[in-house]
Amino acid sequence: MSDTSQGPGWWLASDGKWYPPELWTGPPLSGPAFPQGPQSTYPGQGAAAPGSTGAPYGGQIPPQGSVPYSPYSSQPVKRNNGLAIASLVCACAGFLFIVPGVLGVIFGFIARSQIRQSGGTQGGDGLALAGIIVGFAWIGLFVILVIVGAASNNSSGVVLGLNG
Repeated sequence: MSDTSQGPGWWLASDGKWYPPELWTGPPLSGPAFPQGPQSTYPGQGAAAPGSTGAPYGGQIPPQGSVPYSPYSSQPVKRNNGLAIASLVCACAGFLFIVPGVLGVIFGFIARSQIRQSGGTQGGDGLALAGIIVGFAWIGLFVILVIVGAASNNSSGVVLGLNG
């Protein structure tokens, strides 16, 4: 403890005294979580005068190279990708017409690509995958129905060869 900074890493406490880096315990529970304004400086960048009120944490300056403490969670909120939701909705609506099923597959592949590129900030990969699977299922069912309909079509108008 000293009245002047003894070098890099020393921090100014609220009592106006400078303390060595090994005595740093973190910021107090009250007060701002990050430095605010030009008055607050870190050691080695123009140290604040002893007893100044411009420093964060009630006058404390964290050691050089340390990350400012945040009392709140720094994890970003993971939101579902909008195209993933649209993929599943369109794929489920594919029973009406074939077009929504195709759109569900397209939206699903685009959504999965966007989710991978987001670096973990977007969710909904399962929704997009479900949209792709359901969309392909409707497309497959439509193709089978078209093939069966074309194969059973004859000029007599009798369905499936049942003559009566």
